Amino acid sequence: MKTGTMKYFVIFTILFFVYAEANAQRMPHGGGRGGRGGGAASQNFGNRGTVNGGAQRAKTRPATSPSKGTTNRPQASKPATRPSNVMPKNNNVSPAGNRPNKSGNVQNNNRPNNGHNNNVNIKNNNVNVNVNRNVQVNNYHHNNYYNGYHGYHPYHYHPYQPYYYGPMWHPVGFYVAVMATTAVIVSANNQSYYYDQGVYYVESSKGYTVTNPEMGTTVQTIPEKREKITLNEKDYYYYGGIFYKKSNTGYTVIPSPDGALVTHIPDGAEEVEVGQEKYVFYNGTYFLPFVQNGQNMYQVVEMVPVEEETESNTETSK
Repeated sequence: MKTGTMKYFVIFTILFFVYAEANAQRMPHGGGRGGRGGGAASQNFGNRGTVNGGAQRAKTRPATSPSKGTTNRPQASKPATRPSNVMPKNNNVSPAGNRPNKSGNVQNNNRPNNGHNNNVNIKNNNVNVNVNRNVQVNNYHHNNYYNGYHGYHPYHYHPYQPYYYGPMWHPVGFYVAVMATTAVIVSANNQSYYYDQGVYYVESSKGYTVTNPEMGTTVQTIPEKREKITLNEKDYYYYGGIFYKKSNTGYTVIPSPDGALVTHIPDGAEEVEVGQEKYVFYNGTYFLPFVQNGQNMYQVVEMVPVEEETESNTETSK
C-alpha cells in the first residue's frame, strides 16, 4: 500500500514540474500577443513598422542575425600580379626602352658645332645624328696623297661605338669634386688646366670639370694607349680624341691632321649626316668611317662650307 502511494506521489510530482515548465515557457508569448503593440515587434520583419505605427526595433536581436554590412559576403580576390596588357600610368616612361648609356655617356650640350648644326636629331642606338646641310667634303682632297693613297678612303659606314679608355679617362663635361694628387697644372693661351693621365680639367663650382684643351697645350706624357700615326712621313700621336705632336718639351696639342687614320673615337662624339653619308663629329673634327683589312677605322676629313665650295668650283670653271 505504501509502495503504491509512493509511486503515485512520484508520478504526480513529475507531472507537476513538467506542467510548470511548459507553462513558464508559454507565458512570454502569451503576454506579447495580449498587447499587440509589444511582443509583435520582436519578430523580425525588416524595416516594417509595428502595428501601433511605431518604427521601434526589437530590444534584443537574435544572436545568429548577421550585423549590417557584409560579414559573410565573399570577397573578390585581387590578382597577385598585374596583367601584362596593363600599361603603366606614368606617361613619361618611354615604352621603347631607351635608357642611359651603359658606358656612362655624358652629353655635353656646350659642345662646339661650328655653326653647322641644324638641330635635326635622329636617335640611332642612343647616338645623336644631326643633319648638316651647310658643309660638304672638300673635293680638292682628290689632289692629295695620304701615305701614297690618292684621296680619302672610300666611305663605308659602320655605327659609332664610343671607345672606353679605362677608369681614369672621363668624357667632356664629367665632374669630379676632388682632384687627384697625380694631376699637374699646364697652361696655354692664358688658360690653365689640371692634367691627369690624358684628361684635362678646369675649375668649376665646388669641383673640376673635364674639357678639351687649347691648341698649343703641352704635357710631358700621354697614356700608353695612345695611337702613333704616320702621315706622309710625319709622326703624330692620338689619345682620347686629341692629336699631339712630339717635341723636346713633350707632347703638344695640334689641330687634327687632314687624312689621319685612327681606330677609336671616345665618348661624347655624335654622328652627323652630310649629303647622303654619316660622319662622326668630335671636338670640331669630322671623321669618315671606313673599313681597312676588315677593321673599322676613321679618317680625318676636311669639311668646307657649301657656299665656299660652290664659289671655288665656279672660279675653276672660268
